[in-house]
Amino acid sequence: MSNTAQIKLTKTMLDKAIIDANKSVREFVKVFGVDFAKMKSGDRATLEAKFVDGTETVINLYRTNNARGDRRISIKGLKAQAEIGNVVSLSKKGKGIHIEIH
Repeated sequence: MSNTAQIKLTKTMLDKAIIDANKSVREFVKVFGVDFAKMKSGDRATLEAKFVDGTETVINLYRTNNARGDRRISIKGLKAQAEIGNVVSLSKKGKGIHIEIH
């Protein structure tokens, strides 16, 4: 299990709010009891988080409802906080998730 996760944002990720849950994300969310390996297609989990400026948000983690069951993450309000090419870092802060964009 990891203490941080990082995602480099692309245009599609920001425009469609669909982000593949990379290995760092999949390992990080295990700390919060979300294990993609145990999720079935269509399953969802929601975690509360805060951006570095204090804005509260939610992170949705889910398996797509198709044969592949792709693992995805979406962060509510991300488009207002980030730009294409930014790196989103998720880290554990207290009991919650801290979102930093750089």
